[in-house]
Amino acid sequence: MQKPGKGSNNLKILFWSPVHGQTATTSNILATSMVAGMYYRKKVVLTQTQFSFNNLEAPIVGANAYNAASKEFFREIGIDTLIRCFKAAKLDKETLENCCIALENTNILLLPGTSKTIKESFEYEMEAVIVNLLKAMEAIYGVIFVDICSGENSLSMKLLEEADLVVINLSQNLSVLDLFFQQYKDKLSSNVFYLFGKYDCNSKYNINNIRRKYRKMITQKNSGVIPYHTGYMDAQTDGKVVEFFRDNLNCSKKDEAYYFMLKVKNATEKILKQAGIYIEGK
Repeated sequence: MQKPGKGSNNLKILFWSPVHGQTATTSNILATSMVAGMYYRKKVVLTQTQFSFNNLEAPIVGANAYNAASKEFFREIGIDTLIRCFKAAKLDKETLENCCIALENTNILLLPGTSKTIKESFEYEMEAVIVNLLKAMEAIYGVIFVDICSGENSLSMKLLEEADLVVINLSQNLSVLDLFFQQYKDKLSSNVFYLFGKYDCNSKYNINNIRRKYRKMITQKNSGVIPYHTGYMDAQTDGKVVEFFRDNLNCSKKDEAYYFMLKVKNATEKILKQAGIYIEGK
């Protein structure tokens, strides 16, 4: 994993978890990418490398690329189309943008995941080109946020070696934390950020106690939380994530979303800074 240069604004940030389904990885990448684009005004490409469980698009546009009923909506866009273009010619900004869904007034491009139905075909193609494709993408466009498969997926392990920053998604479950530090900590370099999704501040294992217990690894600087918020969870189900952040991004202290937004902004700022991305006025 390469350490980014100070002030760099073209980076790939990978969101990964040691376990599937317990750490809200996709929910976390959606929240932080929205804040990075809408609040911190960074140009963001949001994408994923998953074949199964690739539920990144539906919370934003209400449909998934892999769903047969939605194939017309995703025709000629997405990562499959981008790979074909990349194999044929040098990638440029226009081609990248044409393969993405531009989320209006967010600074975010959504690059939908695969619509392939044969896993082996998808994984073979991804293994062959994804590293060079991500490098080409970050050379021409802002920050690349990538949701990758959890656990020791071979493609994920390959990508983790190439990341500028790995956001490790964890839970307040100590068994998940212990599993990570026992099995994975030596497989990753020092440039990581620990993010706790669906966070409950009332838990005995709040972020302060977790930092104390794992103080040699998890610090205030390299960790953050995304609180559980019913309105945000409903927005994901309804395909209204963009609208949720537009409505609540600058909410007041009196609003029920204030604590959620405060912590998401805090976590996002830390992630961008740790990746070496300049934040004006910070």
